[in-house]
Amino acid sequence: MDIKQVTVFGGSGFIGRAIVRALAQEGYQIRVACRRLELAERCKTAGDVGQVTLIRANLRMPQSVVAAITGSQAVINAAGIPFERGRQRYRNVHVEGARAIAEASRAAGVQRLVHISGIGAESRSSKNRYIQSKVEAEDAVIAGFETATILRPSVVFGADDAMFNRLARIATQAPFVPVVGNGKARVQPVFAGDVGAAAAAVLARPDTAKSVFELGGPKVYTYREIAALTLREIDRDKPIIGVPAGLMKIAGWFAEFLPVPPLTHDQVDLLTHDSVVRGGAKTLADLGIAATAAEAILPTYLDRFRIGGRYNKHAPA
Repeated sequence: MDIKQVTVFGGSGFIGRAIVRALAQEGYQIRVACRRLELAERCKTAGDVGQVTLIRANLRMPQSVVAAITGSQAVINAAGIPFERGRQRYRNVHVEGARAIAEASRAAGVQRLVHISGIGAESRSSKNRYIQSKVEAEDAVIAGFETATILRPSVVFGADDAMFNRLARIATQAPFVPVVGNGKARVQPVFAGDVGAAAAAVLARPDTAKSVFELGGPKVYTYREIAALTLREIDRDKPIIGVPAGLMKIAGWFAEFLPVPPLTHDQVDLLTHDSVVRGGAKTLADLGIAATAAEAILPTYLDRFRIGGRYNKHAPA
């Protein structure tokens, strides 16, 4: 394969930016396709001058998808939404968007297509609307581009993540840190940089076509342990209290009326289920990537939540 240029859909997002950085380090020319170019400006600093270019594309407009792909030998779909708002619906973005990308990639003669999904997308019995859309998205990708590679990360952590930053912010403002139910659901957080490295790695390996990789970190935690880890990192002593999932879902439902909901009904539901790599699944190790421990990265961005802030000389090292 001779892959020189890669189009990344959703490159302005948290995972997308990590993928762009990894591709830039490997020397690819990168085209970042997104609806709002201003949100992708910082992607340009991931590579040398001219290595990363931006192109406007809307997954609801097939002609813009085709234009974004034309000239690229590989495509990575990292487009996704954490909640629905206006015309941005799970079906429109996750399912129909993935379908449009797969079909346009096949028509353009693209050599490789990588689709970023999520752990849980194998669960066809799930009633969670978010998970349902992920399952249908994978089906749409395979139907449109049968040699696609699918990456299913667990909860992704890094400087701009949702999980650890949200918990740390709550710990600075509330008298306790809530967890859903008993907090015993398990999660295997994976570093954003490792997800980016995985996307770059599969492009360099033709044998990864028609494969699914589940991406998790080196350690499995309960959500209660995640809350405790966050508190240790920010050097704060707050009780961790379980809140019944039913009450949290009601709160999430009302929060969905906010412009940017802190938590949604679907997200609460996800917090009651395990998000860990299944036994026998292909993993980061199969791509030659050593998973990065959360404890090695969290101090680099959670230290700002410590009492006195990042530069407090009494803060723990």
